[in-house]
Amino acid sequence: MSLSVNTIAGPDLEGMGLLASDATTRQSEAFDHLLKRATEGAGEDEIRTSAEQLVAATFVIPVLSSVRESSMAAEPFKPTQAEKQFGALLDQQIADEIVKSSNLPIVDRLAKQFGAHEESRAQRFEVSA
Repeated sequence: MSLSVNTIAGPDLEGMGLLASDATTRQSEAFDHLLKRATEGAGEDEIRTSAEQLVAATFVIPVLSSVRESSMAAEPFKPTQAEKQFGALLDQQIADEIVKSSNLPIVDRLAKQFGAHEESRAQRFEVSA
């Protein structure tokens, strides 16, 4: 069974407008990637990178998007069409940099949790002589 954000959160959150479809897709992909890497025997660095991507997609990108979209700047400072079109890419890049540079405890916790999952999996298949 494949777990995803939609599986965990359920369709009600998305239907209520609490999760945007684009953000939900990124969250789901990041979560699926983290689970996949943890179960395939990925190293600590890969698991940490996946945890960072999950935190960026789940917590930081929605905040950055909200701030960018709620801009009520006057005409000369108003975002252009190009800024609106590529704003999501900028949000994603900034979110990735924020998460990588800030050493957030939630990233540590996720990496530890999924790393522990891998260690327990490896111990189950260990054969003693």
